[in-house]
Amino acid sequence: MTVSLHLFAFPVNLIVGLFIVSLGWKFRKLYRDKHMTIALLLLIAVALVQGFMPAHIAFTRMWPFVVVLTVFLIVLASRLFLKFSLAGFGLWLALWAGMLGTADASVTHIMVPRHEYARTSLPFTLRLEDFRVTRYQTGEPLEYRAQVSLQDINRRENPPHRRDDLSDLQEYSVLRTLRVNHPVNYKGHQVYLMDYDSAKGDLTEYCIVMVTRQPWRWLIFAGILLLLGGALKTFVS
Repeated sequence: MTVSLHLFAFPVNLIVGLFIVSLGWKFRKLYRDKHMTIALLLLIAVALVQGFMPAHIAFTRMWPFVVVLTVFLIVLASRLFLKFSLAGFGLWLALWAGMLGTADASVTHIMVPRHEYARTSLPFTLRLEDFRVTRYQTGEPLEYRAQVSLQDINRRENPPHRRDDLSDLQEYSVLRTLRVNHPVNYKGHQVYLMDYDSAKGDLTEYCIVMVTRQPWRWLIFAGILLLLGGALKTFVS
């Protein structure tokens, strides 16, 4: 029942997205208000089901949810072709990019050691250089930040024969400071600081980071901005 995301990675997802647009154009003359109502009710129904699902079940990646969302996008597109709405287009773009971009998104958790570069499948690797914990007067952690070295292992003209032979790539590293909820962007990835050895505090031998990649996120943001802009325009007028 779960969608195999790797089957819909770029450019397949883009082709599917264009097909959704073409169906919206094709059925624009058949559009009725009842179609939009039915599609909206179905979307609300699957959203409610998602809300009651256990956290470990990825319902949004199951075929029932994907089919309902696809139908909603087709119906909404047909409505927009007949009568354009800035808020409606923003909603459509955010949902369209969010659904299709999932296949190209990735999330990786990495334990970054202090004395050596972590071995990853990413186009870069990381090493913990320094760690600082700011505390309240009670001793409870207020904030923690990590200074990490990020090293591009594909930048050399003659990269090492072995992926783990990283000793001679020092000149290709950059230093960045990670803070909770303040990710660092590097080579199209977002690096988030997640955890550390709280028992050792500043002397922790590692930190844990989450590295995400969301190539379609700018389309999602654009859709959200258009949706807000359309709502504000309606409110003002």
